[in-house]
Amino acid sequence: MRNVMRHTWSTPSSCFLFLFIMFLLVSTAVRPVQAKETLVWSVIDFPPFQILDGTYAASGSFDGELQTLIDNMPDFDHKITRMSFARRKQEFLRGTNICTPGIFLAPAKELNLAISKPALTHLDNRIIFLKNKAALFGRENPIVLEALFKRKDLVGGIMAGRSYAPNIDPVIQRYKDSPNLVIRTLTGDQLFQMMQNGDLDYLIMFSHEAAFQNIRMGLNDMPLNRSIAGTPPYLYTYVACTGNDWGRSVIKKVNTVLDRERAKKSYQQFSERWYPQEDRKKVRRYYPHMLKE
Repeated sequence: MRNVMRHTWSTPSSCFLFLFIMFLLVSTAVRPVQAKETLVWSVIDFPPFQILDGTYAASGSFDGELQTLIDNMPDFDHKITRMSFARRKQEFLRGTNICTPGIFLAPAKELNLAISKPALTHLDNRIIFLKNKAALFGRENPIVLEALFKRKDLVGGIMAGRSYAPNIDPVIQRYKDSPNLVIRTLTGDQLFQMMQNGDLDYLIMFSHEAAFQNIRMGLNDMPLNRSIAGTPPYLYTYVACTGNDWGRSVIKKVNTVLDRERAKKSYQQFSERWYPQEDRKKVRRYYPHMLKE
């Protein structure tokens, strides 16, 4: 009987059948892992919105929001790429498939991006200056930006490629060639240091942005600030992706996450990060308006 079985199994047709069955078993058991699509996030060192370096790294408002999106979009292989404002704009203009966790509405529309629902709430931009320069600004509050840019006795600092607000950006554009405006591709802390050194008389920044720089540099005197005429008391930032079919499909998924997360207290705290207590109260007052949009 053993000889018969050995002989039967050794025939070519039986061997082929055995190998075919083994192939089916192996191919069924070992399925290839489907590769995830890579989602590139453009991040900018923009404290305290996005903090990429130092003791306070990853504690910005965009940092918390981005981590929430990553945690809730597991179908993607998320890649974080550091860029300047100028490079991010160039990549969007080239049509590179990227997304950004934080951008204001005006520049996003200008670049024809796929734009999410409002993602975070922020207070307005301010004119920031040191106490020893206070006399130069008199009692004007709010400050009319165009009149400020016309003054020849004051030098202001502007971050190149950054969008400030719909009523601020056009004025900067009109006066961009003024010798009294220093417009450079620098980080906020570099501009703040130039003001501390006396190279600049004022900056345009958010109040908590200036406060953060002051804390990070270990300075005692908090800089002063004045409102800018025509600037709304609060504004939103948005998640945006390249304005093509790919970007629009990603934004649909982003909006699904925002619908689920924005009303949570843990998410709202991203908008409140780094503001002094009084300003946090203002953010809390304005935040519910965002949930209606």
